[in-house]
Amino acid sequence: MRRDDGMPKLTEAQLKQYDELGYIVLEHLFNEAEIDVIREHIDKLDEESARRLSEGRDFISAANQINFTSHLNYQHPDIQRFIADERFVDLTTTILGPDTRLYWDQSVYKRPEANRDFPWHQDNGYVPTEPVHYLTCWLALEDSTVDNGCIWVQPGSHKQGFVEHVYSEIGYVCYQGEDPGIPVELKKGSLVAFHSLLFHRSTPNQSQTTRKGYVIQYSVVGSYNPDTGKEFLNGPVIARDGRSAYAGFVTQDEVQQGTGTRA
Repeated sequence: MRRDDGMPKLTEAQLKQYDELGYIVLEHLFNEAEIDVIREHIDKLDEESARRLSEGRDFISAANQINFTSHLNYQHPDIQRFIADERFVDLTTTILGPDTRLYWDQSVYKRPEANRDFPWHQDNGYVPTEPVHYLTCWLALEDSTVDNGCIWVQPGSHKQGFVEHVYSEIGYVCYQGEDPGIPVELKKGSLVAFHSLLFHRSTPNQSQTTRKGYVIQYSVVGSYNPDTGKEFLNGPVIARDGRSAYAGFVTQDEVQQGTGTRA
């Protein structure tokens, strides 16, 4: 289905699947040319952070294996415009409500022959959030396959609510049972949007190319960390009253000072 302005609109079937299974796949939401522009910027930022990582590790990042680079939206105006695209406005306001903002963004590059899983977890397992539900969009910057370490999900697991996580050297773990889950393979420009409480993991990259993903997360405006009481201000407000509230590049300082909402 499409809206009056030609943009894609979630169907009732997709909304039902999100509610029941905790995720939906949006095929070819962005075309190859759009992805190429964004991937070129992200490649450079990944290279910079990988050099800083050198031969060591930073908890979930490990040199020459898997690299997480965060706050990309603050590092290039093209990236910030991208995360505020009308397609994300439509997606987030349909699922979360009329007022949404960027909660977190990071690239996840898994190197060739990275012989490690990223363990079963809920995104809430890393930072407590109130309201507990936020939306994760895992966007494929190149084809993501079983061979190169795509993500796997356990459909419906979000209905268990928050599950206590256990620390491990490769990340927090919420599940160590025998359910293998199901793979979510994605073509370049496609994304899987899932509930922040959905159990998900990724498997080793056994290919000869880097698996490249961009993780973009959105919450309702005013979401905060209940342990600290602090509001999450990791990116701009993208929607107010169901419409785009973004009107240009917003810096981290502007957001922290409360001037980054240009509605």
